[in-house]
Amino acid sequence: MKIYRELAHKEHETYLPYVALTLYNLGIIDSGKNRVNKAREEYAESLKIYRDLAQKEPETYLPYVTIILNNLGVLDSAQNRWGEARKEVSEVLKIYRELAQKDAETYLSHVAITLNNLGILDQDQNQVNDARKEYEEALRIYRGLAEKEPETYLPYVAATLINVGILDRTQNHPEEVRKAFEEALNIYKSLAKHDPDQFSPLVERVKKLLKNFPK
Repeated sequence: MKIYRELAHKEHETYLPYVALTLYNLGIIDSGKNRVNKAREEYAESLKIYRDLAQKEPETYLPYVTIILNNLGVLDSAQNRWGEARKEVSEVLKIYRELAQKDAETYLSHVAITLNNLGILDQDQNQVNDARKEYEEALRIYRGLAEKEPETYLPYVAATLINVGILDRTQNHPEEVRKAFEEALNIYKSLAKHDPDQFSPLVERVKKLLKNFPK
């Protein structure tokens, strides 16, 4: 960090990205050691640098902005700073939507992942209607992606269906719960035929969930 800061004083454009990246890495270390305030400072400085860099080269540096915002969102969620976390994840979603308009193949899956993350945040805060909209949009995207790359995206379809089912369970909609869980179960069963080590435990998990919702 010290070396990159010194180099950046002389060759700003060349070394400032390395300053930002090293701050990000320090943030990960400090977060892992539960030095939360220190991690927050490092992430914040890294984010500021990447935002400035992204003004000139958005395609290069906006993805780094999303990574830092996601980490800050995780940090804030862990500290029950729900408003800050939601703001950060919402900005990530906005950025990925913009990037996906230009490069859907690369970024549309990131839109879906972020929608799922936002749905989890909203569900935890009992914002049920918002969570449902986010899960349903994520599910539509994953279904579309799975038509072209089933092995890659069907697991995400199933995971999102489970999120939808759990949401329906909180609202006492047993038929919808069973429908979502059954579809997820069928997906995991088909995947387990080719990769039993990874997917057989998920088959058993969903079977347990379904026991509470018999036909």
